[in-house]
Amino acid sequence: MSQIRVAKPLKDLGDIFEHSGLVKAKFDLQNPYRTDTIRILNIETSCGCTAVLTNDTIIPPQSTIELEVSYDPSGRLGLFVKSIEITTLTGNDERNKLYLKIMGNVVAENFNVQKVDQELINYKVAPIYFYPVTAFDTSYLDFNFIQDFVNDLTYEVDFYQFATVGVEVMVRSHRQIERLENLILYVEDKLKREFKRRGFSEKHIFFEEPIFIQSNSIPPWAQASFRVHSANFDLSNGALSEIEIASNEKERETKMLLDYQRFALPEVEEVLKEVNFEQIEGKLFLDGELSLKGMILTPWKKSEKLKQKLAKDLEKSIAKEIKTSTGAGKKVVSVSFDSLGVHPEDKYRFVLWDEKDVEKDERLKFEIKEDKITPPLLPTYAQTFYKGDKIDYNSEDFIHFWDNLIRNQKLGNTIKILIESSVEFDAVANNIVLSKSNAELVKRELQEKFFRETGDSIEYVIKPNLRGPRHAVQRKKFNDNNNYIALIPLVNQSLNPELKTAKPYMVNFDFYFTGIDVGAWGFQRFANYIAQSVLSDGYIELRIESSISKIPVEKKKSNEDLAYQRLSESIIRLKNEMSRRLIDPNRIIFVDERVIKQGPEYDGSLPILAYKKFHYIRIIPEKSLKTN
Repeated sequence: MSQIRVAKPLKDLGDIFEHSGLVKAKFDLQNPYRTDTIRILNIETSCGCTAVLTNDTIIPPQSTIELEVSYDPSGRLGLFVKSIEITTLTGNDERNKLYLKIMGNVVAENFNVQKVDQELINYKVAPIYFYPVTAFDTSYLDFNFIQDFVNDLTYEVDFYQFATVGVEVMVRSHRQIERLENLILYVEDKLKREFKRRGFSEKHIFFEEPIFIQSNSIPPWAQASFRVHSANFDLSNGALSEIEIASNEKERETKMLLDYQRFALPEVEEVLKEVNFEQIEGKLFLDGELSLKGMILTPWKKSEKLKQKLAKDLEKSIAKEIKTSTGAGKKVVSVSFDSLGVHPEDKYRFVLWDEKDVEKDERLKFEIKEDKITPPLLPTYAQTFYKGDKIDYNSEDFIHFWDNLIRNQKLGNTIKILIESSVEFDAVANNIVLSKSNAELVKRELQEKFFRETGDSIEYVIKPNLRGPRHAVQRKKFNDNNNYIALIPLVNQSLNPELKTAKPYMVNFDFYFTGIDVGAWGFQRFANYIAQSVLSDGYIELRIESSISKIPVEKKKSNEDLAYQRLSESIIRLKNEMSRRLIDPNRIIFVDERVIKQGPEYDGSLPILAYKKFHYIRIIPEKSLKTN
């Protein structure tokens, strides 16, 4: 897998006219490393698209270059997905591949909506809103409004072959955007799964690029505000979708009381001559009362004022004619032209039917279960922390963290916080004492603050920790990543006592290994256990061991340094993968980091493969040690 970072490796180009010329998409390729340079060795594209770098093939550390992909839609009607394979070289030895994709739908300039037996007269889909408590919160996506939204979108697929969905996200600051990327992908995947359950493929749903809006109106307990809507048929301010379907053509022949159309605007009297008043009179005789519904389609340029006047004039004229011929007034006969639409051929069309004659559209029904609200795990808080520091109470992240604690206390929940205190290992100083001291200091501050605001107390669990290499190493400065305080609320976890402890995860590797492969099947299974443990207990404790043989690898770096570098990179990759799975990485605690150089001395007499068993990364759940 490539080490290049790409915010969104799939770009949806939407609908493209066949003869509109080349369409383009741009990808920002970022090198996240502080020291390593990434070189692009080769770019291969599938048929129909080309990719060109706007700069050189080299991405310096902490830099970004742009890749422009173009696609020629000419002669390629229909849905398409094209891939771009990028081969990269990181540092001097590590070769990787990055895969990007573009997708869209090529339509002809005279593209017509698929002809079906029915017509979608009035179609507006109500959007859905939800407010995730954290960037890892998916609880709102289990609510029934998701089912209703997808059910309403299926009408768009039935009549137009596909549905396009837009996502608007309100955030307090731009720095929150990157945190929410995985949650946005989860929302899209959730909708795709719901469509699949209804018998549609993923090709039937498209997503516009998410829109981010900075706002101060987000509730203090929420991370963001999501608005998911139909891109083409959005009912912007409505709570209930508006969906009206006309009867099929066969029904119109026998049951329509009026179906008249022409290019020029007819007089009301001309339309009245086409109404089957004889049939209306017969229905009135049999049923005693009537509810007549009408529809007017007009050319798209005509104003709403004209449409409303046409509807009002027809309602009055038809009611007056019925009153004259049968004596039935408004209490017995109601006439309503309340569905006004646009005629696809720029004509005027007038339709009238008896509401009792309309057969209900039979659709696949989904059982709507009662909403089961599963409260999400609360937001965590972490900051760099050295001796003498204090918690930054004014930071946006702490305010969000604290507000959720206070609200949960008011709901009657027992508030419990795990304080992970990490200090960089020092062979001279007794830093485990310093780690405990930092945690106790933070505990006292939080106790006082919580009591002042609620009159109540908090239960605490302290986890002092030492991070960083423990072998002899020349340090230029302390690493902020090893000196921190993390506050982890233990509220709303599922507490699953039946969860079995996983076996340690272990992988052997060669000399050019840089870190674990999170895409490997064995790791994915281990990641499932991590996710289940965090949801059950609120956190998980892991130990990590990096072993290396005594074969010299680099002249300027000791084998122990190289092993610790692999250990650190593996932790980063693990936490990034769990974040992609919407598991808060702050809830993953590494209680021990161990580097081992072992095996026989290297003198060239043994084959290199004999040393492979001494090259490994092993990650051990703390629970498995306690169980055994």
